[in-house]
Amino acid sequence: MIKINKRKCREYANPDHKLHPNSGILHAKAIDYIITTDIKIIARHRNLILCIYPRKKACKGDCKPIRTIFHTRDDFLTLERKPDGSTAWRTASFDRLDDYYSNKQYAFYSAQDEMRVQRYFKTDTDADGFQTLSSAQNAILSRRCRERRIAKEKAIVSRMAGIQALPRGLKSWIKSIMPAYFFYDYKRGAKHVSGICSACGHEVTIPGIKQGGKAVCPHCRHELTAKLRSRRGSNMYDRDTFEVIQNMGDGRLVIRIIKVYFTYKTDTPDVDIYENARQFVWQDADGKFCTEHYYYSYNSGIITDWRKGIRPEYIMYKPQFESSTCGYLYTQNLPESLANTPFEYCTIADFYHHFREPMQALPFLREHLEHPKLEHLCKVGFYNIASDLAYRDCTRVLDEAQNRTHKILGVAAEDVDFLRSVDADLFTIATFKQYAGLKDRQKLLIWQQENGVEHNILPILKYITVHKLIRYTEKQFQRLCNLKGKYGSIRYQKMQDVVTEYHDYLEMCSDLDYDMKSSFVLYPKDLQKSHDRVQKRIKIKENAQFRQDFRMAVQDARKNMSFESDGLKIVFPDSPGELDAEGNRLHHCVGRYAKSVAKRECMILFICRCSDDSRSFYTMEVSEQKKGKEIINEVTQVRGMKNALPTPEIEKFVDEFRRQVLYNSINRAA
Repeated sequence: MIKINKRKCREYANPDHKLHPNSGILHAKAIDYIITTDIKIIARHRNLILCIYPRKKACKGDCKPIRTIFHTRDDFLTLERKPDGSTAWRTASFDRLDDYYSNKQYAFYSAQDEMRVQRYFKTDTDADGFQTLSSAQNAILSRRCRERRIAKEKAIVSRMAGIQALPRGLKSWIKSIMPAYFFYDYKRGAKHVSGICSACGHEVTIPGIKQGGKAVCPHCRHELTAKLRSRRGSNMYDRDTFEVIQNMGDGRLVIRIIKVYFTYKTDTPDVDIYENARQFVWQDADGKFCTEHYYYSYNSGIITDWRKGIRPEYIMYKPQFESSTCGYLYTQNLPESLANTPFEYCTIADFYHHFREPMQALPFLREHLEHPKLEHLCKVGFYNIASDLAYRDCTRVLDEAQNRTHKILGVAAEDVDFLRSVDADLFTIATFKQYAGLKDRQKLLIWQQENGVEHNILPILKYITVHKLIRYTEKQFQRLCNLKGKYGSIRYQKMQDVVTEYHDYLEMCSDLDYDMKSSFVLYPKDLQKSHDRVQKRIKIKENAQFRQDFRMAVQDARKNMSFESDGLKIVFPDSPGELDAEGNRLHHCVGRYAKSVAKRECMILFICRCSDDSRSFYTMEVSEQKKGKEIINEVTQVRGMKNALPTPEIEKFVDEFRRQVLYNSINRAA
């Protein structure tokens, strides 16, 4: 294809055309622009030149074209003159030179100008000059688009050169993972049922089998699920995703995403196995982890159907099977695939065999380079921590500058075996590190996990031992778990509710200067009655400084925690007295939190209906919680009338507040 010579074309951009002032076309008000044509030899090539004039200016004798189109049989360009006198080249077709919503009308100056266009493109149809020009330009644009697509696809083909064939044993391995069935016909009273194993296709007999029951095929030893043929239907299928990692031989690895469908129209499945995505990974000269994504776009290419990028999600917030890259990992070829690469010692195979669940290989390979201790943690058996490192942002808990396991975790050496036995994750490690030096810290962690206790443990341990905490709270929970309030609500549904109540009770006793070494104070016979009794006695001495601190804390919170959703809203207390009034109205101990609010240790928020924001019916506490080395705001309590637990409506509102306000503030800070 011969390119248009722009420099030579400029010499013909302003032809000395004289438009006759008495020409009728100049006075046709329905016309906006007039076009003249000419044929010139430019740079030894025959060019069609179209000059476009504004009709109104031409009427006044201004015969300077605002656009000049230079056309060959293979290409076209437009030189446009701007109002300030400057010029610019445009590649748009004649139909697209104006704005999309423009309705400008064009006309040829004379019949000879239109015929010149028709003769230049050798049209044999009845099409007018504009149709002929548009058809020729559309053909050129289509060719340009095709050439660009071919160039892109050639680059993709070149990038994928060297990919090996899929492993020979892949299909049999896939069949061993996909579900298999024992299809049979119902026979009343039959003790031995004959049917077909979908895994091997053999007829087998299984005693005492029922619909949905599990059995093992005596022929191929595959686990089977019993299913009546009458309940199979005509559209039964299973599908899943698998991953294969291969070495490209040039320092790159390719993760091949395999999709599998097993369709059951008969007793044995129709198997459809195809590859729908490829992820290339490598480490550049600077040690940076690099990736390239490709996906298969069915019957859409010219020389290849592979496209660069990540497969689009067609429905937002709903997982799409074709777009998923999470699958079962083929590990039989990994030793040779990872050899002589930066991932040679990656423990991805051990990680997969521990869980034997679908996983994403690419994040694990990336974090293998980012976190050198990932390999160490897998080898010593801390797979949940390795999972957190690979798939979650929890790195601040570990000290990756260390080499010994207990120093990496930040715990005592004697605790390593214990933490491995409980399958500790990073959240568990962060919690356990707070108990450093405690006598029964291992017993405490197990008790927390069994009872779902997450908050308010350490403040209680200032006064009592771990053993006494467990014994006392369990005894109180047995007494209180079934007690109902005046309105039928259960005040203590979980062990966490008892622990929180006990924590509040001890803090109130401390504020009242009780003897915190007295067993009478520390271990009340009835925690609920003692808590309510102390709550009534506690009084906060309000002075000018205290009220000022309280007001400033609330003022700062109002800027960051205002929220409204589904007819509910957050209302802020204006004074410590409002906390007392809230506690008196709802019969709980929120009044004692005024001091903590003034010290910015927590914030108390009222949950009201938008229709009546002067009267709250639930109280929420937001306080700082330490997770690893990070301090974040978290909702620690939500209480209603007489410490009633939140209803589903309130729980939904609190979850939205936590997600949109608290978690968003963390992201903004980060």
